[in-house]
Amino acid sequence: VAFLCNWCSYAGADMAGISRTQYLPNIRVVRVMCSGRVDPVFVLHAFLCGFDGVLVLGCHPGDCHYLTGNYHAEKKMNRLKKLLEIAGVATERLYLDWVSAAEGTRFGQVVDSFIERIRREGPLGKDSSLRQRLHAAELTVQNEKVRWLLGSELSLLEKGNVYGEKISPEELDAAENEVLRDEFSKSWLTLILEEKPASVREMAAIIDLSVETISSYLTELEEAGEVNLHGFEGRTAKYIKSRQVGG
Repeated sequence: VAFLCNWCSYAGADMAGISRTQYLPNIRVVRVMCSGRVDPVFVLHAFLCGFDGVLVLGCHPGDCHYLTGNYHAEKKMNRLKKLLEIAGVATERLYLDWVSAAEGTRFGQVVDSFIERIRREGPLGKDSSLRQRLHAAELTVQNEKVRWLLGSELSLLEKGNVYGEKISPEELDAAENEVLRDEFSKSWLTLILEEKPASVREMAAIIDLSVETISSYLTELEEAGEVNLHGFEGRTAKYIKSRQVGG
C-alpha cells in the first residue's frame, strides 16, 4: 500500500499516467493531504491487514505545502522503523521518499524499486506470533507518551523542552528508543495475558527478557490497573489482563 501526498507525489502519480510511464501494478494508493499526516497507526494497521510493505511518498524537503510536514513524516517514519525492528519485522518493508508533481518518471522508478525490494523480502506472513507483535506495536504507537514523543521530536530538537533546554539528537534518540522498547514490551505483555494467565518466567521466555525486567513491567501495569494477580499454581504466581468496565 502507498500513502501519497496530495500536492506532490499523488500529482506525480498522475503525471506518470499522463506520460504513460510503465511501472509495476502491485501498489494500492491512499491519498493523504500531507505525508506528515500519515499516522504510524495507519502503517501498522496496513501490515495487520496483510500488506507486505508500506510506501510513503511526500514533497521534497523545502517544498512542503505545509512547510514542515515532510520533516515530521521523516522523524515519525524513522522512529517507526525502530519500532518495527524491536518487533522483529524487517525495516525494509517501510519506505519513505520524495516525489514532486513533475516527476512522473521518478514516481515509476521509486514504485518499481520498492516492489522489487518487497519481493526479495517475501510475504510478511500470518503466523500468530507475528500478528501479536504487530498488534503490540500498534498499541505502542497509540500510547499517550509515545504519541507525544513522535509528535514533538522536531520541536524538541529545534526549540528544546519547556525550560528552553536543548537536547542533542543522540540523547533524544536514546531516550525515545528506550521508551519504545519499554512500551512495546508492556503492550506485548498485556496481549499475552489477554489470552491466558501466565507466570513471570513464562512471559520472560516468550518476550526473551529477564525475569527482573518482566517483574518491573508487571508492577507498572498493575499500578495502572491493566493486569491483575490471577492466582497461584503451587508457589508460582499467575497474572492475567484486567477486565475493562463494559468489556
